[in-house]
Amino acid sequence: MSSDSNAQPRTQPLADRGAAAGISSGEALSTVRAEFPALSRRHGGETYSYLDGPGGTQVPRRTIAAMTDYLERSNANHEGAFATSEESDAILAEAHAAAADFLGASGPDEVAFGQNMTTLTFAVSRALGRTLRAGDEVVVTRLDHDANVAPWLALEEERGVTVRWVGVRAADCTLDLDDLERSVGPRTRLVAVGLASNAVGTINPIPHIVEMAHAAGAWTYVDAVHAAPHLPIDVAALDTDFLVCSPYKFFGPHLGLLYGKRERLEQLAAYKVRPAPSEPPGKWETGTLPGEAIAGLLGTFDYLSWLGREFGGADESATRRATLVAAMRAVRATELGLARDALTALGDVPGLVLRGIVDPARLDERVPTFAFTMAGLTPHEIAAELGKHGIAVWDGDYYAYELIRALGLAESGGLVRVGLVHYNEPAEIERLAQALREIAGRTAASSPPRA
Repeated sequence: MSSDSNAQPRTQPLADRGAAAGISSGEALSTVRAEFPALSRRHGGETYSYLDGPGGTQVPRRTIAAMTDYLERSNANHEGAFATSEESDAILAEAHAAAADFLGASGPDEVAFGQNMTTLTFAVSRALGRTLRAGDEVVVTRLDHDANVAPWLALEEERGVTVRWVGVRAADCTLDLDDLERSVGPRTRLVAVGLASNAVGTINPIPHIVEMAHAAGAWTYVDAVHAAPHLPIDVAALDTDFLVCSPYKFFGPHLGLLYGKRERLEQLAAYKVRPAPSEPPGKWETGTLPGEAIAGLLGTFDYLSWLGREFGGADESATRRATLVAAMRAVRATELGLARDALTALGDVPGLVLRGIVDPARLDERVPTFAFTMAGLTPHEIAAELGKHGIAVWDGDYYAYELIRALGLAESGGLVRVGLVHYNEPAEIERLAQALREIAGRTAASSPPRA
């Protein structure tokens, strides 16, 4: 940890902090990449470069095979008295158990599936809103994706709840924890915060924030969408009341995943149809769930368990939870190397201004998501030029609505975002940097000389 005065409290525990070697050799990385069919796509004579992970990752073969098998063999609605429905229900039950293992929940009744994180969060905010009255307070941050802001702002309009805002330290795009401490008080009912920023990669000190909220008698709602592809998560260690993520951001199909302490899920009255189950998780899973996507998620967990055994040090007798934690430790170790490479490479591009934590000594405070601007070009122009090189990146605000405004970048098109995951290669970083240098050189050559 850096001695910088801006350094945050330790961000873990997320899960076991044991060491993992990661996917360090070229042969190991080739083995991993071979698991992802999309990575064979070509652009001209080069491999297509997926640096758009924060918007959604690619999926392994096991995921695709599981979805296909479900649609071919077990496609049926819930609770039918016939074989395909029974098979589908068994897949659903196993997926709840696997998701609980992935998050470190105490059991499958603490996790629920939905369309996506945003939809699940609106469902929880509406249910929680039934318990609130005018003058109660909800704390949100200017670092978060709007999916963990807008659902709580709606309570201000509908219930007269007071929303308090926590600011961002623009120098390194970290939360102002002093501001957070001032914002939490006796009227606080909920603190909504992200585990990792989807825009700039900052990891927030969730254990510290949860402790602060609980000391005031408030609940916590943690958006782990951007953390889940990068970090092992242990909801029991975090002690958060709720945590939500999206499997399509961690190598799975399009789904949302909600964790809640069982007593919280039980005591809130969900909006649901009358015959639906009255106990969690069923009461939170409105309508017919997408069985093929849930089957695919089991394929994703199978891939991650394989990763944990092959590269994370888990043995064949390890529990699924142990193999998943081992996988995410290996992912984290791999991505720290990618992050170091990216900081160096992007730092050599003329005119590029990187936002967020840029101190190599503070890499444990971020995930490998990098956002920047370049002189003379809008973020969209840069993204479009990179697209011509077969390099996929995002531009804009990525729904980190308040952060982009706090940085004064809303009117100029936001930022360019590069998101690395464990299947990316170091060579892709150099290819990105070379393309950016070429773009910067052309821009400088075409700019009129100063008077």
